[in-house]
Amino acid sequence: MNTSEHRDDDLQQLGSVRPKFVQICASQNDLFALDKKGNVYQYNFNAKAWTQLVASRSYEEHASA
Repeated sequence: MNTSEHRDDDLQQLGSVRPKFVQICASQNDLFALDKKGNVYQYNFNAKAWTQLVASRSYEEHASA
């Protein structure tokens, strides 16, 4: 079994669906991706799955609006 087969099996066990990404960005400790609809995802290394991030306003942005 190669590494990619192992990861595919793990994702199926978790019931995760892998979105199609148009861009992936990595830093030292994080991995982010963008799909063609503009949704942003962060990779959870513990769960071996992508999690969609939800935008929210900060208190400062809301207070000045």
